[in-house]
Amino acid sequence: MNAKPTRMAAVIRDLQKHYVLKSETVRALRGVSFDVPEGDYVAIMGPSGSGKSTLLNLLGCLDQPTHGSFLLGDEDVAQMTDDQLSTIRASRIGFVFQSYNLIAQLSVVENIEVPLYYMGNLTAQSRLRSIELASMVGLGERLDHRPAQLSGGQQQRVAIARSLVNDPYFILADEATGNLDSVTTEEILALFQRLNDEGKTIIMVTHEDEVAQHAKRVIRLRDGEIQFDKPVVDRKVFTAEQIQEIAHNADVASRSAD
Repeated sequence: MNAKPTRMAAVIRDLQKHYVLKSETVRALRGVSFDVPEGDYVAIMGPSGSGKSTLLNLLGCLDQPTHGSFLLGDEDVAQMTDDQLSTIRASRIGFVFQSYNLIAQLSVVENIEVPLYYMGNLTAQSRLRSIELASMVGLGERLDHRPAQLSGGQQQRVAIARSLVNDPYFILADEATGNLDSVTTEEILALFQRLNDEGKTIIMVTHEDEVAQHAKRVIRLRDGEIQFDKPVVDRKVFTAEQIQEIAHNADVASRSAD
């Protein structure tokens, strides 16, 4: 019996990005190629000037490459117009940022719904979906809270729920634990692992080796090229019991802060 072919969340081929600064051409990316199978958990790393931020912008459809292809499903987003890229960002990629990027005037559930708003897809059913996601990340009792009423970890959990609301091809996490203390970082990493265990694809940009150790694979950039792409050795994995305990402790801590 033939094995079922692996489906790809993203396929990147010979991705290049050049910037012209005054009379000089800066080659920020010099031909980057890799695949992200569905269910993968990838950490992208590299020093300042390595092309990491440029690659992040291309993966998030925030910019277009000078050369190469970037396939989401069967579509090459590298060839799309700005309007088409805007639609892709709202419908097929789930963003999690270091600074959370929540809207201060909106409640937890309303922040989760933001991508649906941009897609013109706010319905009673989508509201239920947003409430379910809030509950899934442990915020079911804080649906009406505003970001200012939440801790940093809680705000990041709202952002993670928001990233899932459109069932994206992958979650793109940009230094998602950069503003968090060690305890809250563990909480967010446990949540990422739980989502990945359930089949969600995660591409995580980080400069922290300890955070990257939780991924399945590391791609390290240097001078606009892939220095290496290899599985994580001695990957840090939470047990199901640890994930449950971390979530419980986070909930207890947030209750006591109310």
